[in-house]
Amino acid sequence: MRAVVFLGDRQLAFQDFPDPTPGPGEVVIEMKASGMCGSDLKMYRAKGGAAALGLGSNSEPVIAGHEPCGVVAEVGAGVSEAQARVGQRVMDHHYDGCGVCKHCRTGWSQLCIEGCVVYGATGHGGHAPYMKVPARTLVPL
Repeated sequence: MRAVVFLGDRQLAFQDFPDPTPGPGEVVIEMKASGMCGSDLKMYRAKGGAAALGLGSNSEPVIAGHEPCGVVAEVGAGVSEAQARVGQRVMDHHYDGCGVCKHCRTGWSQLCIEGCVVYGATGHGGHAPYMKVPARTLVPL
């Protein structure tokens, strides 16, 4: 699939990535919209991209898009229908932490003690046809 990658210094590129396949506890969302927020603009503008903002550095390109929403297209093993079902309209909370620390349990996964994934910066985001995420990060619409 073709996806947008922010290169930093106000540069972007379209790059090819494999279509995602959900693993245990994961879903694939078919994107319907992926907005641009201030966080996206920081990563787009920063000389050095996400790494320049202190978000860590990746050796591989990361799909941009920090505000994803769409429809559940595929569900991985162990995901109950109460968590997600094919065809369900969802948005994805754009951070993922450990899921068990005090911050994650109270909805502040961006403060995760173990560190967090920032979709669109340190993990693949929504500027692509599909996005794979843990089912626990979905917010039903």
